[in-house]
Amino acid sequence: MAGRKIDYSSLDVGFEFPPMNLVITEDWYEAYAEAVGEDIGLCRKTGLVSPMAMLALAMAEMSRSASVPEGSIHVSQTLEFHQALRLNDIVTATAAVTQKIQSRKVNLLTVSLRLSNQKNEQIACAETEFVLGYSHGA
Repeated sequence: MAGRKIDYSSLDVGFEFPPMNLVITEDWYEAYAEAVGEDIGLCRKTGLVSPMAMLALAMAEMSRSASVPEGSIHVSQTLEFHQALRLNDIVTATAAVTQKIQSRKVNLLTVSLRLSNQKNEQIACAETEFVLGYSHGA
């Protein structure tokens, strides 16, 4: 994602990340499969890809658009997959902040993510939570 990063402190409930148009190419998927130890035999036979691959790509792109403090941790994720994904499908990913908790002990940020294909059919949705690191100077 090009452009200036959004500071995490401005990510309030309702904030929507810019929509992302993503494509899983064969080269990208082979690199992903190698990194996670996934057998890509089924993909080569059918053109189907793991929905986790698209979620990983969408999460990576989303994280490039916002700056988070050092020490932030991805603590939980809920996933729902609705249909198959094929190589070279054009996927639109939308994400929004659905919860933000700030206290003296914890900073928690929850983001919902929705993926749809070029036919505007929902492929998957996810909700992910991050514990944001603290700036010790604050």
